[in-house]
Amino acid sequence: MNKSGIFYHIVLAVGVVLVQILLLRHLTIYSAQSDLVLIFILWVCTKRPKTEAILITAFSAFLQDAFTDLWGLHLFSKVLTVFLLHNFLNRTSENKFLVWQIFLIVAGASFLHNLLFYTVSSLTGIFASEYVVMSLLLISTIFTATLAGFLHLVRT
Repeated sequence: MNKSGIFYHIVLAVGVVLVQILLLRHLTIYSAQSDLVLIFILWVCTKRPKTEAILITAFSAFLQDAFTDLWGLHLFSKVLTVFLLHNFLNRTSENKFLVWQIFLIVAGASFLHNLLFYTVSSLTGIFASEYVVMSLLLISTIFTATLAGFLHLVRT
């Protein structure tokens, strides 16, 4: 375990959560917002082993829950998403992807995350509207995947 790498990713996680809370939370389309934290943790999955990726994900999701007052929803859904997708993301990290491939991978991961998030939130009774299903599962997924494609274009 490389402690300096974990510390670097934790500092990045704090910055990503702050950007998500301070900026991206207010940029909505039909009440849906992109999830920069999810894009960050998918990137962490390509760089770190599974245990470290889950720990970094848990920390960033806990911070996101603390700022949005959704205690445990992001934590559960993001950690389970990383647990399920880490091996696939880690295996494909050595490939050079085109923008549409990044879009599809992030869209699939975002749809899985949003489905888990909606399932847990509906069990707790936080969201009970069909509008939330459309907004969360479709628009937020497309919005997050579009942001990931844009970030992939401008990263170099």
